[in-house]
Amino acid sequence: MTDAGAQRNASSGGGGSGSGSGRSRGVSSTHSSPAAAQEQEGEKTYNEQQQQQQQQQQPQNVSFAYPYNNPYPFGMPPPAPPAMAPQELQLIAPPPQFRRFGNAAALGLITFGICTVQESMMQAGMSVGYGHGYGAMTAQSIAVAGIAQLLAGLWQIANGDTFEGAAFTSFGASWLAKGLGQVPGIGVIAFQAAEAPDVVRKQNGIVGLAWSIWVFILLAGNVKSHVANIVLFFTLNMQLDFSCAGSWLDHERLTKAGGWFGFFCGLSAMYNAAAILLNEENFWFNLPVGNWYMPTPIEDEEAGVYA
Repeated sequence: MTDAGAQRNASSGGGGSGSGSGRSRGVSSTHSSPAAAQEQEGEKTYNEQQQQQQQQQQPQNVSFAYPYNNPYPFGMPPPAPPAMAPQELQLIAPPPQFRRFGNAAALGLITFGICTVQESMMQAGMSVGYGHGYGAMTAQSIAVAGIAQLLAGLWQIANGDTFEGAAFTSFGASWLAKGLGQVPGIGVIAFQAAEAPDVVRKQNGIVGLAWSIWVFILLAGNVKSHVANIVLFFTLNMQLDFSCAGSWLDHERLTKAGGWFGFFCGLSAMYNAAAILLNEENFWFNLPVGNWYMPTPIEDEEAGVYA
C-alpha cells in the first residue's frame, strides 16, 4: 500500500508538474503572440514592398487581343499587330542651340554692301563718270547680291528670323532681277530702248517709289534696334528717295545725291557684317553698334515676376 501510494503520489506529482509546465508554456505563448503577430505583419509588408519594386523595374509587356497573344502554335510567330492610324505631326522650329544653320545675316549684309558700294559709286560719278559702268555689275548683281543674298534670306527664315529673312530675300530678288535685266536677249533692254526716255524715267521712278515704301517699313521696324542698323536703313531709304526723285524729275544732282547715300549705306552694311563676324572669340573686342534702347520690364500677371 505504501509503495502504491507513493507511486500514485509520484505520478500525480509528475502530472501536476507536467500540467504546470503546460500552463507555463501556454502563458508564455500568450505573452509572445502580439510580438510574433507584429513580426509577421512587418515581414508581410516588406515582402509586398519588394514585389512592388520588382514589378516597377520589370518592363511592361504589351499584349494584344486574341490571336496576337497566342503561345506560338506550331512554332510560328504570331501575326503582326494591326497598323495604327497615322497621327498628325506638328513641325516646330528647334531652339537656336539645336539649329543646323548658322547666322546668315553676315552673308546677306556683306553681299548687299559690296554691290551697293560699287553701284552707288557709279551712280554718284565717283569712278567712271555719272551713269556709266553698270554693265560691269551684271554678273555680281546676279550671283553676289542676287543669289547669295536670296539664299541668306531663306536661311534666316529657316532660323526663325522673319525680319531679316524678309529683308534679304526681297532685296536679293531685286538685285537678281536687276542683273537679269542687263543680260542681252532677255528683252528688258530692248523694251526700254523702244520706249520714250520720259516713259523710261517715270517707270524707274515708280519702281524706286515702291521700294522706298518697303524700306521705310523696314526702317520703322528697326527703331528699337542698335544705331548701326538704323543708319543702314536710313541711308538706304534716302538713296531710294533721291534716286526716285532724280529719275522722275530727270534731275542729275538728286540722282547723284542718292548715289552718295547709297555709298554710305553700303559701308554701313559692311560694318554691320563685321560686327557680327568680329567678336571676342576671334578678335580683340566687339565692334560697337550703339545699343541705345533698353526695354522696360513687363510684369507677368500669372507668375508675378518680371520677365
